Parts: sequence; C-alpha cells; structure tokens
Amino acid sequence: MGKSVAPRLAAIGWLAALSLSGAARAAPTPAEATGGKPAPAAAAKPAAGLSLRTLSSRPDMVSGGDALVEVRGAAKGVTLSLNGKDVSGDLRLDPATHSLRGLVKGLTVGKNTLSASAGAAKASLTLTDYPVTGPILSGPHISPYECRTEESGLGKPLDADCSAAPRTDWFYKSTDGKFKPLANPADRPGDLVTATTTDGATVPYVVRVESGTVNRSIYRIAMLADPKGWNHRLAVSFGGGAGAKYNQGSNTAESALADLYLSRGFAHAVDTELVNNLHGNGVLQGETLMMLKERFIKDHGVPKWTVGNGGSGGAIQQLVITQIYPGLLDGLQPSLSFPDSTLHTSDCGVLQRFWKSDAGKGWSQEKKTAVEGFTPGTCGAWERSFVPVAMSGFKAGCDLKDQSLVWDPVSNPKGARCALADWRVNQYGRDPRTGYARTTEDNVGLQYGLKGLNDGKLTVDEFLDLNEKIGGYDKDGKMGDARSHGDPIALKAAYASGLLMGGGGGLATVPMIHYRTYNDPLGDIHSRERDMSIRARVVKAQGDGANEVFWVGPGGELGGPRNDPAVAKGREIMATQALDAMTAWLDALAADPAPLTHAKVVRHKPAAAADAWFDLQGMKHVEKATWDAPSGYNKTYPNHSEPRIVAGAPIANDVLKCQLKAPKTADYKVRFTPAQWTRLKAVFPDGVCDFSKPGIGQVPLKGTYQRY
Repeated sequence: MGKSVAPRLAAIGWLAALSLSGAARAAPTPAEATGGKPAPAAAAKPAAGLSLRTLSSRPDMVSGGDALVEVRGAAKGVTLSLNGKDVSGDLRLDPATHSLRGLVKGLTVGKNTLSASAGAAKASLTLTDYPVTGPILSGPHISPYECRTEESGLGKPLDADCSAAPRTDWFYKSTDGKFKPLANPADRPGDLVTATTTDGATVPYVVRVESGTVNRSIYRIAMLADPKGWNHRLAVSFGGGAGAKYNQGSNTAESALADLYLSRGFAHAVDTELVNNLHGNGVLQGETLMMLKERFIKDHGVPKWTVGNGGSGGAIQQLVITQIYPGLLDGLQPSLSFPDSTLHTSDCGVLQRFWKSDAGKGWSQEKKTAVEGFTPGTCGAWERSFVPVAMSGFKAGCDLKDQSLVWDPVSNPKGARCALADWRVNQYGRDPRTGYARTTEDNVGLQYGLKGLNDGKLTVDEFLDLNEKIGGYDKDGKMGDARSHGDPIALKAAYASGLLMGGGGGLATVPMIHYRTYNDPLGDIHSRERDMSIRARVVKAQGDGANEVFWVGPGGELGGPRNDPAVAKGREIMATQALDAMTAWLDALAADPAPLTHAKVVRHKPAAAADAWFDLQGMKHVEKATWDAPSGYNKTYPNHSEPRIVAGAPIANDVLKCQLKAPKTADYKVRFTPAQWTRLKAVFPDGVCDFSKPGIGQVPLKGTYQRY
C-alpha cells in the first residue's frame, strides 16, 4: 500500500471538476433539502440580480470551516467578504455556468456573514459552521467511544473525536482482474489495464483513494486518477447488519475499490458510519453522509448526481436516510432490502424461547411454520443474529476493548448499554425513572399464530397455550413471562423521526431499483416478503409506487450451493443491469430543467426499470411484483410471511404497538368452547390487536432535516 500523503485537490481539483461538469446538478437547494419547505436562515438575500448560495451544503449546516459558494448575477467587479474580511480572491469564473465559484475558508464555529457586492447590487448569506467532528443535527455524541484509526492504517487519533490526518493511496487494476497497490502514481506497470468511462474516455486504470475523517467516522473516496476519468457521478456504498457498537468502526483504503463503479468513471465513497452494523441509527448515518458529501464537493465539485447502493442494512440506510434527508441521494439501489432497523425480529426471540420450553417441544415444524410465517429455520436465524441487538445487556454488542465501560445492572449501572435503542437515545429520549433509553419493543395484544388458527393448522388450545406463555422483553431486553410494553414517547418518536420507514419524506422523488437473490428456502433472514412491505408503505404514503422497481433472481436453493457460479453470475447480472437502468434514469432527470417532482421521476423512468424476475440463465421476465397474485413471478419466487403478518398485521407491517379491541367470535373461523373463550379473555385481559386502526403513536414524519 502506498504511503504517500498527496495534497488534496485544493489547488485546481475542485475548480477543474466544476468546469468540466457543466450539466452538474448543484447540491440540494434549501427547499429541495427540506421536501419543498424553506429552511431557516438558508436563503440568500438578492438585490438587483445578484445572488449568493452555498453548493457544498446547506448554509445553515456547514462543517469544517470552509464552504463552496457561488455568486450569480455578475462575472466581474464582485467583492466577496466573510465576516468583514475580503475573500474575493477565492472566486474563479466557472465557464460552464458563467458564475463565480470558490472555496471560502476561515469560517468560525457558529454564525458567519458572507456578503457579495457588485456596484449597487448586494447579496448576503448567513453560514452556520460546525466542527468537522460533528454533530450538526443528530444530537450530542454518544459515549463512551473508542477510536479505530490505527486499525484502519491512519495512525493514532489526533483527538478524542478520533480524527486522523488526510491520506492518499494509489492502486491500479491488473490484467489478472485484481487491484494492486501502486507506490508511485506516475508508474505504469506492465500489467496495467485501461478503463473506459460512461462518457467514452479511455484512461489508465489507476485509482486514487483519499482517506480522512468526518463526524467521528472514517471515509474513503476512490476515483480514477486521470482527471479525464471522472464521469461526474458519485456512488456511495452502504454496509449491512444492525449494531450498537461504541466505537468508530474500521475500514481500509481497499474498501473503496469497487470495479462496477470505478471502471465506468464513477467516484465511489464508503464510510465506517455508513455500515449499519456499527450504530443502526439513520439520523446519525444521514448526518454523516451529508458531511461526507460536503467534503467531496469541496474537493472535487458538484456531482451530476449521487446514487446509493448496498444490501440488507445497506438497503435500510438508503431508504431511511432518503426519507429524512432528501437530496443527499438522487437514486437508490437497495439489495436484499428491509424497510428499516425498527424490525419485529424480537418476535423470533420469544417464539424460539417457547419452542424450547416444555410447552413447545411437541410442536411439529408444520405448526411452527404456521405461526412464524417464514420458511423453516428463518426465525431461528433471526434469533441467533439480530435478536440480541434488542438487549441492552448484550455485552459483546458494545464491541468495546475496555469491557469496564460496559453496563452491568449491579457493578456498572451507568455503563454503556448495547442495544439499538441506546444509540437512538437522542431521538427516543430517556426514561427519567431509569436514565436509560426508551424502547419501542411491544407485543401486547398480538395474537401469535392467528392465521394458522383460522386456517385449521393450529387447534384452539395450541393457539391459547402459545399466547399465554409467549412472554416478552423487560427494560433491559431480557426475555421473561410478561409481554413487552413499548414506551409511548419512543413509539411516537420512531415514526416522527423517520427511523421507521413510512415511505414519505424524500422517497417520492428518487428512483429506486431494489434487487435480491431468492433465499427464502434456505432459512435466510433476507426473505422476499420484505419487498412487499416496502411497496405497501410507499403506496400508502404517496398513492403509488411508480418510482420503485423490484427484481428477484435465483438464490442458493434454486441454483445449488450459495457459491454456485450460476448464482454468482445472476447477482452480477442484476447489479450491472440495475446500474445501467439507474444511470439512464438519473441522466434523463438531470437533463430536464423542470423542478423535481414525483411525476417528473415517473415520467423519465426507462423501460428497463420495471418489475421483473430473472431465471437461472439470467433471462429477465418483466412482470409486476405482488404479494400473492397468480403469476410466473410468484410461482418461481413465492412470498412467505412473518410472525406479525400471521398475527393479523397489514402487509406494510408498520405497526409497532397496536390499538386494542375486545375479541369477538366473528373474528375467528373456528369455534371456541365457553371455557376456551374465557381463557382467551384471560390471556388478553386488555383486548387483542385491532389492525384496522393506526398503531399507538403512529404519526406522520415530523419533517426532514430535524435537529435533536
């Protein structure tokens, strides 16, 4: 790996990039970034045609002491001042836009006044600057927090916020298909290949990877080193999982080497915070993406558009971030999608507990499936993988080297608690009685196995026995005999903050192409019905899902082992076709000067962006993705279910805590004896779930770019 620390493109890079990107779309305007609502202190004050705006971020959310600004209305004789100091020398004429642009430095933390004048014309703008270490929106930094700069090859941290000095490494693509370190970027090894970009430029396949830190996280930005190599498009990859780790996360320069994007001329960025397995908080992740993209624009200029990609927890981030931070991503490519990290995985924990108990040991697999909805093994996989993330006492989940910092109810009651809720405390709030984060876990009134009962797969006594003994979680995430009770304040906050993906916010105005391999028969947690829950939420929020596409291809069971070349080839085909379709879609949107609306997004949707399923030969069959309609899609890749939907929840599965109603015999397709009916009412003393009504605390998204 190269050790050189090359200067960032401060001298010519950002200006050259801007000059080359005549069609480049600027950073979101204040109105775009708030879903059409003006942002406070965000608009310039034009006079006589002179205007002033920031390009690298919203003016009220600048970080790091500098901002890329633009002056329009005059090309000569412009005086620009920052807090009374002349900074006119920072401006350069951008021939593509005929405006003056420049990276203005020297901002102080807090409010700054930027003023421009040309003769009698004047404009001013208030810039609010924050430390590059954050936070800006997400609320106070969570502690404790351990740095991982050394593990990431960036040396010892420079401060308590885990900052590291910027660094540049170089790599090249070899004839053997591998990326290899390049000690000197001027070298041209004999096995070096070339790359031909989407713009038709053929350049040496030499890649520059820039590393640095923002918001206590480590980023890597990779680009073809030849200035002609950037196609003025940016791709950001998001990592999977779901975690509550009290550290910075680690990565390497090689983490940014994605051939799918670099070979086409895209810039490609990754960041430790943008791995859902680290902190699982879309508010914090979106803030980090905002700051990462700001850094990119300052160094390289405004990209024509920015596309996201990533699977599982990476899909979650794309959906949640776009809902609450419109404008950061212009297109989404989620794979193996889930709607959000506010999942009902805890149901699998209590179900597995019941199956292992004396009462559940005699249950057949058929009866278990009638309750779980998933294919056999899936609920068990959830229990082993992500159910512990709901437990504040899951010490390994904190991933702290110093275990003395971890919470213990007796020896360290003020220590770090290791559940997702603990990393959402700024959004969910603290319970004043305990000082701990409020939680959303709830299963009061939930009739586990209801569909199995009505379908005749469970007896009434089995149904009653299950629901009588199912139990739940206490305030520390430990399973017990009592059902879980979600905190009303946390429940409302999950919806209002957007941490539960409701399908609103910025999701109506971005193209979305979801794709997944079909893993349901394997007992894999990435089951296909999640796509249908996402679609139901989007349709519920915006009236249609016309800007969203779902593709499914063969997985391990259909193509043999998971490492079957046919399956791997299928994944590659879907990823490549998704990027090609997305590129056509976003290019068409960028070329249309009309305001960004849902109708505009749908109008420019290319023919390739349609629901489809792929067979083992890679053949694409265009057909609408549905829950259970008779079709080749559902015959080849049938949807299964999950415990809450089996219990009567809507396909959207967006109810965290249900409203209750008194049970009625008409709600059941089986007959209860008087004794069984009495027992049912004893099992559900406050009533059963009424899914015809919104959930408790189920409010609309409060707004975008919210501050905590």
